[in-house]
Amino acid sequence: MNRVRAAVVVACFVAAGAACGGSTAKDTHALDQVQVPKTISVTSPAFANGANIPRANTCDGTGTAPEIQWGPVPSRAVTVAVVVDDPDAATTPNGSFLHWLVIQLPPKAGSVPTTAAGVSELDNAAGTRGWTPPCPPPGSVHHYRFSVYALRDYVCADNGDSSNGPGCAAPSSSQALRQIIDAAIAKGQLTGTYSR
Repeated sequence: MNRVRAAVVVACFVAAGAACGGSTAKDTHALDQVQVPKTISVTSPAFANGANIPRANTCDGTGTAPEIQWGPVPSRAVTVAVVVDDPDAATTPNGSFLHWLVIQLPPKAGSVPTTAAGVSELDNAAGTRGWTPPCPPPGSVHHYRFSVYALRDYVCADNGDSSNGPGCAAPSSSQALRQIIDAAIAKGQLTGTYSR
């Protein structure tokens, strides 16, 4: 299955106007430009900031998601979201390839992967749900940004109406990214690299 997933990721990188990633590329890039305090500490037991992501977490290994941990978030946060992207694999100008999008995490220090109730993993740019592992073209170093956002509002398919709350329906990835842009009050980021 990891070989199939890797082939899908490579196909997305190659297809310039691809349906796989084009819908989230600009939203992911816009989210990274949001100006909020960078007060959340983000770490991983798998790799240090700026260091290589282990092979096991890529398409050349088992492709499992690395554990990501973060410290306290602002007290006014109601939820946390995690966004992992690769700005070096943009399928459109000023875009970014979305590898992982996790929403409705509890508003406190935590980690992903997680078994916390109510948490949703949305579709990535490869068209699968959850984590899609790094699989850059041979000969290039890609950077993977693991961003944690504290949010003042829930991320919902029906954001803004009376059912906007912890049990709301999950939105599409593009809808979620735009809502995170509007609701972010703090951020933290860990960057890993990988080359083949």
